[in-house]
Amino acid sequence: MPVAPEFSRPVALDRVPADGMSVSLEASADERRSLARRFDLVSLERLVGEVRLERADGGGGLIHVTGRLQARLAQRCVVTLDPVDAEIDAEFQRLFARDLPSEAAGEVEVDPEAELPEPVPPGGLDLGEILAEELALALDPYPRSPQADARLQELGGQDAGTGGPFARLSSLNRH
Repeated sequence: MPVAPEFSRPVALDRVPADGMSVSLEASADERRSLARRFDLVSLERLVGEVRLERADGGGGLIHVTGRLQARLAQRCVVTLDPVDAEIDAEFQRLFARDLPSEAAGEVEVDPEAELPEPVPPGGLDLGEILAEELALALDPYPRSPQADARLQELGGQDAGTGGPFARLSSLNRH
């Protein structure tokens, strides 16, 4: 059974006018708490977004989604587990298609530079979930507090000046 997104703002694609539409989004306190649990954040104090939907092919099945998200949050430091405050201000764009062929007949040429469309989920696009996904992509994968280097030195690990985790191994090189 599919799990309902914590921050859901569905939009029916047949309601997108020919000249496109813009939508402003803001997550409620409950939605932010749920998203913080989902992404293992200490806190998510703010999540807002501006999203624009446009028909990319003049009214067919392609929908171009562009937007900007802004968030204020705290993550856990990967070394000390202390909260690390962060501000995110990120732009994004995605392309969705209503009808994607499941199989291609014959050879298919793929342009590695081209933007490939994502399938539109049943029921249409959920702009809240798109914003949540973009937030996840914008998060620092290895947040570090200012005390992280000192803590690593205390533990006998690397500090900022050692050259990385293999610096100690280079001293064993006998060539």
